[in-house]
Amino acid sequence: MTIIGQGTTIIGDIKSKGSVRIEGVVSGKVHSDESITVHETGRVKADLVSGTISISGEVEGNVTASERLDIVSPGKLVGDITAPRVAIAEGVLFEGKCVMKAVGTDPALAAPPEQQALPNPDLQRRPV
Repeated sequence: MTIIGQGTTIIGDIKSKGSVRIEGVVSGKVHSDESITVHETGRVKADLVSGTISISGEVEGNVTASERLDIVSPGKLVGDITAPRVAIAEGVLFEGKCVMKAVGTDPALAAPPEQQALPNPDLQRRPV
C-alpha cells in the first residue's frame, strides 16, 4: 500500500500495482491496479483510475472505477464518473456526469462527444 500522508504534496503521475491512500495533496493522474482512497484530509486535482475508489476528501478530476465508486460525507467530487456501481452519500457534493457502465464496454464512450455515433433513426420507435 502506498500512503501519501498529510503535509505531503505530489505533483505528477502516480501508478501503483497496490492500493493508494491519499491523505495529502496530489496533482496529476493517479492509477492503481487495486484501489484508491481519498481520505477526508486528501485534496486531489487529478484523474483517478482504479478498480475500487472511495472518496471522503476533495477530488477535482474524472474518476474511472472498473468495479465500484463510493463517495462518503464530507466528500466532494467535481468531475465525471465512469463506473458500473456508484454510491453517493447524502450531503456529498458532486458536479459532473455519471456513466454507469462497466469500463470498456461501450467504445462510443472512448470517443470525444463530437465523434460519438448518433442514434440510428431506423432503430428508433415510430408512432403507429
